[in-house]
Amino acid sequence: MIHSKHEKRLSARDIRKTFVRSNGWFARASETHALKGVSFDVEAGEIFGIVGESGCGKSTLARILVGLENADGGSLSISGRTLFRADGPELPPVQRGIQMVFQDPYASLNPRMKVGDVVAEGLAIAGVPREERERRVAETLTLVGLSAADSQKHAFQFSGGQRQRICIARALVMEPRFLVADEAVSALDVSVQMQILNMILDLRDRIGLSIIFITHDISVVEYICDRVMVMYDGRVVEHGPAQAVLDHPSEAYTQKLIASVPRLASTADRRLSHDQNGPRRSVRATSLGGDLCQSQVSRSDGV
Repeated sequence: MIHSKHEKRLSARDIRKTFVRSNGWFARASETHALKGVSFDVEAGEIFGIVGESGCGKSTLARILVGLENADGGSLSISGRTLFRADGPELPPVQRGIQMVFQDPYASLNPRMKVGDVVAEGLAIAGVPREERERRVAETLTLVGLSAADSQKHAFQFSGGQRQRICIARALVMEPRFLVADEAVSALDVSVQMQILNMILDLRDRIGLSIIFITHDISVVEYICDRVMVMYDGRVVEHGPAQAVLDHPSEAYTQKLIASVPRLASTADRRLSHDQNGPRRSVRATSLGGDLCQSQVSRSDGV
């Protein structure tokens, strides 16, 4: 399950999506242009942040990446292997090598199913034999800080943070090259957020997992992301190394977005502690979890 940091690269080009809503028999249908030509690359082994206010198109982009929505245009590939393009067929989600972790760990788990069956569901759909499914489920639950015995329990027996670990295990058991985390910690308490974020960093270090981390929380981006892409109104406003973008934003929209939420300690005051698994960012737990204000700001010209 360990991937080389130079093994895969995800490339998205000119992704477009428009939603059409009917307004009745005698009114013209209305259109919402959710994505207006979004392009970006994600390197193997990095945590790539996508940040923006609600309605900017980041969750629609996430659903397109994993095959839950169809794009109207553009293309997506991993190391040259086309996952979809506007003029060709799409690979089924189970074959893409991309898995998703959703925001709400309470709503995304079936309370009637045992945890082992929840985690193994994708493997069963893919036709993996039962013995192999059980082995991979046990390994993956251990990887996310649970135990193999937890596979016999039900989701309601776990806390919110433990449920999110189950959701992450359900994604990881498919051995994806890329993990899309859509607001994966925003529904959790601040202290639990820190535990999940540190676990995600450990997973990146231990198995070379590439992660696309979608959030509206600037402090989370600063803590966990290597690079960041800022979105507004379906477009990319700015992108680059996370610390450079956050410390020296070049676009007016990014500046106002960052100013709308308290920042972590300055770069000079930020500390790196080290353990046996590699570097670990050290920040105050109380800095995480603050919501961005939904302020209306004028969009600057895109990059």
